[in-house]
Amino acid sequence: MRFAPSPTGSLHVGGARTALFNWLIARRTGGRFILRLEDTDRERSTPESEAEILRVLTWMGLDWDEGPYRQSERDDVYADAVERLKASGAVYAAYETDEELEEQRAEARRNKQAPVVRGRREYSDEELARFAEEGRRPVWRFAVPLPGETVIEDMVRGTVTFGHDNIEDFVVVRSDGSPTYNLAAAVDDVEMGITHVIRGEDHISNTPKQMLVMRALGAEPPAYAHIPLILGPDKKRLSKRHGAASVEEFEADGFLAEPLCNSLALLGWSFDGKTERFSLPELVEAFSVGRISKSPSVFDLRKTEVMHGRYLRMMEPEAFTEALVNYLRSTGFIDAHGGEPAVEIVRRSAPAVKGKIARLSEYVNLAGWLFEPLAIEPAAWDVLTADVKHSIQVIGGGLGRLESLPEFTVEAVKDALQDQLHVMGEAARDFLEPQRIAVTGRLVSTGTYESLALLGREEAFSRYRATLARLADIWATA
Repeated sequence: MRFAPSPTGSLHVGGARTALFNWLIARRTGGRFILRLEDTDRERSTPESEAEILRVLTWMGLDWDEGPYRQSERDDVYADAVERLKASGAVYAAYETDEELEEQRAEARRNKQAPVVRGRREYSDEELARFAEEGRRPVWRFAVPLPGETVIEDMVRGTVTFGHDNIEDFVVVRSDGSPTYNLAAAVDDVEMGITHVIRGEDHISNTPKQMLVMRALGAEPPAYAHIPLILGPDKKRLSKRHGAASVEEFEADGFLAEPLCNSLALLGWSFDGKTERFSLPELVEAFSVGRISKSPSVFDLRKTEVMHGRYLRMMEPEAFTEALVNYLRSTGFIDAHGGEPAVEIVRRSAPAVKGKIARLSEYVNLAGWLFEPLAIEPAAWDVLTADVKHSIQVIGGGLGRLESLPEFTVEAVKDALQDQLHVMGEAARDFLEPQRIAVTGRLVSTGTYESLALLGREEAFSRYRATLARLADIWATA
């Protein structure tokens, strides 16, 4: 698997899916998953970006058998390959300036030809001497054979043919002596014995160039599968405007690795057209390149959330609780709310949120009030004060019934409040919502019965009375 580290080190959804597909086919066939960092762009590649990519792959569960190899550490390998290419006449020194190259392209366009570059291959001694005096150093270009064509037997797209007339004599060594991506990638594939390459279709124009280099070195190219791009719901290429665009964003938002990998696998691949839920081991058993679609896949954040919520609901309670605690530790929420005592609250409240959230981050919105003193948010207070007399009556009625309970369990609280709402002749929502707001202060929270039981008798009654006191003050001055 190849990665070109970015300045931020983030692993975007497309790159993560490509990594997953490569990992799955390696595990499915008993092959080896080789991790290579293509850091020929030294300005974009930093130790921090590399470390983040490795961390995210580990978080996803995508272990590697070899590497990580870094192209920045393989200059000697590339230099040896270049000397072999020079000796065979496959590459040549080219001294054209940027202006000369642009004029060559413009002339081709005027003649309605492909704007490809063909460098000069012969220079007089006088020209070479003048270039040396000017400090002009050559690039080395690959001499694309003319006429001819390169054919890719792609595992996804079928037969794809590139006429050499449309492939320019591409640069393999820059004027500063550094290798380009197409040279380094081709040499690495040969030296590392790569047999299969799965990558995005946006790389397909590079493939014939790399195949030409490999064959010039006396090697046969690997098998290729160029997978379709991932689009947003608007059918444009996926980006941040469509929501979370990197694995790190999903991780930070409370997605778990296995269901996220499940969703990524379904972007352009299907097992039987109907089965959607897979664990990683199940994906390994089911995956095949032949089931990858040729058409672009559409990434729908809402569908991903729905699938993730379904996964959370199907988790064993203990596993869900541990995942929730670990996530809240990672975000700093646990430490910010007292450490281990906060963990105990999370554990007790986990069952109350398990069936209601699609992401672990939603816990804070539903149950964050448990960690703070009562503070009724403005929108919730508006509900209570829309009819102050009614709110006092139903909240007071609820408190009166609860005060007589010998036990303060969810079941006991539910039975008592259900009895009281019938005694008072109230609709369920009109009676229960004021109870919940009175103790949580929120329009959105855990359920009424669960919230009261989580608080416990003493704290629940204290909050009831505080809310009633505020409402009584308004009623007295009305």
